[in-house]
Amino acid sequence: MTRRPAVPATALGLAVLTIALAVATVLVGIANQTPVDLTVLALITFLAFPAMGVLILRHRPNHLIGWLLLAIGVDIYLTFVAGDYSNLALVHHPGSLPFGHAVAWISGWLWIPFALMVLLFVPMLFPDGRLLSRRWRIVVASGLVFAALAFAGNAFAPGPINSDYPGVLNPLALPQFEAVFKVLVDIALLFGLAAMIGSVASVVVRYRRGDSRQRQQLRWFLVAVIVAVVPFVLQGNVPNIVAQTATGLTIPLLPISIAIAVLRYRLYDIDVVINRAVVYGALAAFISVVYVAIVVGIGAALGGGTRPNLLLSIVATAVVAVAFQPVRERIQRMANRLVYGRRATPYEVMAGFADRMADTLSVDEALPRTAEAAARGVGATAARVTLLLPDGSRRVTSWPDQAGETTFPHVLPVRYQGETIGEIAIRKSAGEILTPGERRLLADLAAQAGLVLHNVRLTAALQAQLEQLSIQAADLRASRQRIVTAQETERRRLESEIRAGVQPELEAMAGQLADVDRLLGEDLPQAIRRLEDLTAVTQHTLDELRELARGIF
Repeated sequence: MTRRPAVPATALGLAVLTIALAVATVLVGIANQTPVDLTVLALITFLAFPAMGVLILRHRPNHLIGWLLLAIGVDIYLTFVAGDYSNLALVHHPGSLPFGHAVAWISGWLWIPFALMVLLFVPMLFPDGRLLSRRWRIVVASGLVFAALAFAGNAFAPGPINSDYPGVLNPLALPQFEAVFKVLVDIALLFGLAAMIGSVASVVVRYRRGDSRQRQQLRWFLVAVIVAVVPFVLQGNVPNIVAQTATGLTIPLLPISIAIAVLRYRLYDIDVVINRAVVYGALAAFISVVYVAIVVGIGAALGGGTRPNLLLSIVATAVVAVAFQPVRERIQRMANRLVYGRRATPYEVMAGFADRMADTLSVDEALPRTAEAAARGVGATAARVTLLLPDGSRRVTSWPDQAGETTFPHVLPVRYQGETIGEIAIRKSAGEILTPGERRLLADLAAQAGLVLHNVRLTAALQAQLEQLSIQAADLRASRQRIVTAQETERRRLESEIRAGVQPELEAMAGQLADVDRLLGEDLPQAIRRLEDLTAVTQHTLDELRELARGIF
């Protein structure tokens, strides 16, 4: 068994950095008196990016999508920490914390690389990590120009260092170029719009050029890209809490859409983990929506603004507690369907196999059903089951039927009481590998199939013995018929030879005896000579009869 490549050290370092930044986000957020619901929302939803990045790089160390997701995780949590720290240093405790102005200045443009990676690089590189062609580099260049101009227009523009701190001026401002920076921002918006249009267009082109499988991969991702744009359109037009909640709920759709494509079409072989990620992500979204809707929505309607209300928080917690289990079960079924498609879960595969094989002892039924269960259980394109019969012969069945000439790289022996009685072989799609979970499923299936194939083997052996007995009985009947036929043929031959040879001689002897009887009264010497001749003829006839009767008695 070949070992899978380990996660690159750089990726592990970025993952550790992301976790550290996530913890810092919570701690600084608490110190900054950030609402707990927003802190938890940020912590849960955006961890999907680095988690997916590490998992992808675990299996594809050089895949750009994995590195991008890790970089997005670092950037987003760095943005959270920088924002809360600068607020703590400049608003709550001005002058008491170091680097407050520098961190606030950095937080003012950290959104630029985030937007560039999420809205440009990931859509254009998904799912294989490559651009459609060299011509699409112009879209990447447009995005880089947007990033450069937006950075210049935000980092060095005169005025407040950040929109959240109107009284704190930008320490690196260049007032003499204020008009230039405004123009740069306007131009940056044009390049950004062009890059965003090109990004969406690249996904559409991939969709149109791809086969049915690629289209299914991209369908979820295209919807997620479009939905992810909505919070940015809403910025400034809706209350800040609504925009933040929308961002927290829609941005994670990008890694989730990648996960769905990964699961359903085995791009990166991490189906079990993503199944859990879909469930937990959806549950987090459910909890967040319920909490925000009750605490913020009803609180605002009652005139309490957006500040947390203890009673409404208790009501929200009660609603979540009551609805959690039914929602979790529904989400789990949905996640299973998204991950496995029409393929059942491993437990369902084993249970279904046991039910189907309960009354099956025929080779023609057991082998195809076992092959189908193995293929459907692990999402293989083809499967083959081989049964070793006691006489040394083999019975081989493939699923589907036209897969007989297919090569099967994954082979698992089937044993019964330590004896190998067959094997199960499968073939995955090109580029796909067998996950540890799928290997365990095949091992369990092979263990369960051991008793089934043993019984089928006994049945086949009994059938072979019955066929042998039938052949022997037929041979006995044929032998008896040959004996009867031979006896009849020999009888006819004997009768024919008697009539042709012995019978005329006996008839002639009767006439000669009559002559001897006449000569006894007339010529005794002549009668004696005739008797001597007749004796010789009689002896010759007797010898002929003995020769004809030889072997009969």
